[in-house]
Amino acid sequence: MNASRLRRGLSLPAAERWLAVEGLAMLAVSRAVLALLPFRIAMRWLGLRLDRRTGIAVDEAGETPATPSVLLVGTAVRRAAAIAPFRAVCLQQAVAAALMLRRRGHKAQVHFGVTRDHDGMITAHAWTRCQGQVVTGEQGMARYRPISVFVT
Repeated sequence: MNASRLRRGLSLPAAERWLAVEGLAMLAVSRAVLALLPFRIAMRWLGLRLDRRTGIAVDEAGETPATPSVLLVGTAVRRAAAIAPFRAVCLQQAVAAALMLRRRGHKAQVHFGVTRDHDGMITAHAWTRCQGQVVTGEQGMARYRPISVFVT
């Protein structure tokens, strides 16, 4: 763990530190479940179900701006991923954020998208949306074509 990142984390207000600790715990849970179980079973076990209504769910138009708790969850997951003693990829971050948002009474969506890289290989990305806001995975997300959505 990078010592300067740890020092910065210790300078956070207590509430934000605890949120980052929760984020780290949710990252560990999502990493373990996704590594140990087949994907479909893992998502069901985590309480995320495939949205079959439209195939690709989108947030309702005209929805109110994201509440502060939604934005804080995204920040906490990014902080936790930066200090995690394991590599926390976009899928684990998206699932961790969805779990944290559900704990706070919010409905979240975990989106999956694919694209082809410059060599023609398919690459994938996952991101979380809640209340019309991208919570995790926003960086580079525009390159990916959404293929499925899991909802809390």
